Amino acid sequence: MSLEGEVLTDKTFNIADYWTRLCGMKVYSQDNKTAVLGYDDNQCKLELYEIETDVDHASAFGRIAFACPGIELPDIQSKMKEENQTILTDLISLDTPGKATVQVVIVADPDGYEICFVGDEGFRDLSQVDSKADELLDKAMTEDKSDEWFEKKGKTKATA
Repeated sequence: MSLEGEVLTDKTFNIADYWTRLCGMKVYSQDNKTAVLGYDDNQCKLELYEIETDVDHASAFGRIAFACPGIELPDIQSKMKEENQTILTDLISLDTPGKATVQVVIVADPDGYEICFVGDEGFRDLSQVDSKADELLDKAMTEDKSDEWFEKKGKTKATA
C-alpha cells in the first residue's frame, strides 16, 4: 500500500512526510511507531522508528547516501530551499584526480541526520572494483604514520 504524498500526523510520520514528499520515497508499510520507505520495490528500504528519546551519537558520525540521476540534483536542492529545509552542502561537483567528477547535494532531515544525494553517473564510475585496492590500502595505511599519531593520543587504530 503506497501513501506517497499524504501528510501524516505524529512525529514519526512528519519525518515520513519529509522522506516521501521532499525526498520522493514511497511508503511500503506503516503503523503508529514505524514506517518503511523506499524508492523502488527492488531497492533497499529505509525503516523509521519513533523511539521517544534523544539519540546520543557520542563520537559517531555518518550519513545516508542515495545515488540518483545527476539531472535530478538541482531539483532536490530547489525543493529543499523552497521548503526551508537544511542544506548542509549546496550542489557541488567534486573532482577525483584521474577519475570521474561526482555531483552531490547534502541535506539534513528534521532530526538532523545527513542525507547525501549523489549523481549516479559519476558514482557508478567511481564505484568500479579495483583489483589492486587491498594492496593500495595496505600500503597507504603503512605509509600514513597513523600508528604514531594514535600512539601520541594514547590510543590504537583498533580502539579508535
